[in-house]
Amino acid sequence: MPAKTQVPFAAFQHVNVRVHFYFCLLVAVSLSRKQGRVGSNRQKNAFIMNWLKRARTNTTFQLAASEEITWLRSEILRHHPDRDPEPMLQLIYQTARNMR
Repeated sequence: MPAKTQVPFAAFQHVNVRVHFYFCLLVAVSLSRKQGRVGSNRQKNAFIMNWLKRARTNTTFQLAASEEITWLRSEILRHHPDRDPEPMLQLIYQTARNMR
């Protein structure tokens, strides 16, 4: 029987922070769409960028989410403003959730 690889507790915490971060972001996007504040992909990108700006100062997200915020902001800015970021966000969320 192969020996189990020990995964450090900090790695699980990072995965949990990532799952929580993307879950909150997806819920915020969904709620803003249902409230009629986000109608187009361009508006969705603007909403996400604003949400990320506020999330950086929010104590709910630990320091581990800071890297996610920086990466996600650069990823959104790198692409066309009419590109829908939601499928990418859902993929990241599902992947991180499955890693738990």
